Amino acid sequence: MADSKGELSKTQQGIADYLLRAGVDGFGPFKSAREAASDALAKKGDEAAAVKHLIRTHVALAGAQGFVMNLGGLITLPISLPSNVAAAYVIQTHLIASIAALRGHDVDSEEVQTAILLCLLGNAGTELFKKVGIKQFTKKAASALITKYGTKKLGTVVAKGVPLLGGVIGGGVDAASTRAVGAFANRYFTQSDVEHPLPSVIDGEVVSVEIEEAGGTAESR
Repeated sequence: MADSKGELSKTQQGIADYLLRAGVDGFGPFKSAREAASDALAKKGDEAAAVKHLIRTHVALAGAQGFVMNLGGLITLPISLPSNVAAAYVIQTHLIASIAALRGHDVDSEEVQTAILLCLLGNAGTELFKKVGIKQFTKKAASALITKYGTKKLGTVVAKGVPLLGGVIGGGVDAASTRAVGAFANRYFTQSDVEHPLPSVIDGEVVSVEIEEAGGTAESR
């Protein structure tokens, strides 16, 4: 039992580490988060427009099934997930990290990277942080991402009974969820403190950085 728990813990940590490494440092055609933020700002001239540009480009990539599938060889998460699911998570993490960098946060800091994972889960991330605190959050966040995939799996499998429809739904879901994640991250990193971006938790309640989302939760998948 202890060994199985240890392996699960290693897998969860590996998922979080991979997503953060790819999101912050870049991967494949993606530059680092800092470079992506700088390029967007140089192109658009102000932060608000640059954020919109980052969200728009990542949404387009997440919705492009051919592009996502071509990333399959680059996605080496330490768990078996369909390549489009894994790629969507990595694209979304890169988007969040780029927005954090654009909003002046140090994406190399442990606290900001924890906040990046929180944004990947949306409002569910703040609830999870409230329950487990910073020490357990990274591993629990990775576990929540896998659980989220499991809850969505049935609908995806049913949709894929009709191949063309399945592709359209898959791309549409990934694009919509990426847009929601980007909007959540922008609100989060605009409202949070640059030095200490994580929520404050007192007696089990999150007392700062409460993010309300329009149109439901920002789900990655």
